[in-house]
Amino acid sequence: MGKKAKTAAVVIGTGVKVAAKYGPQAKIAWDNGGRKAAASAARKARSLTARRKAMTHAATVVDGSVLKVAPAGTTAYVVFSGDEPIATFPPLETPYSMLLAHADLTKRVRPEPGDHRSLPRGRR
Repeated sequence: MGKKAKTAAVVIGTGVKVAAKYGPQAKIAWDNGGRKAAASAARKARSLTARRKAMTHAATVVDGSVLKVAPAGTTAYVVFSGDEPIATFPPLETPYSMLLAHADLTKRVRPEPGDHRSLPRGRR
């Protein structure tokens, strides 16, 4: 047996011992952390999608603006035409009066003209 083969056998043997010893803990940590990270990333993606849709909608109405609210710990965006709320993204069953009861309406933002950020389309 050559020197390289011996070294490889020692490294593989050590790797197997470490995997057998710490594998179960590593799997548990990966499962818990991985699920939480995936759920957090999905929530953030849904929020960004809702914001983009709200801004697009606000850009199409007269005197459109958007206000971010957080009913029941989730993020929602209320679209206004002037001072009148006209839509929420994502769509909610909660009436506008309850959504906006404690909201600061001065924090509404107006969509920038031509502010259409999109992901690159890639190769065709």
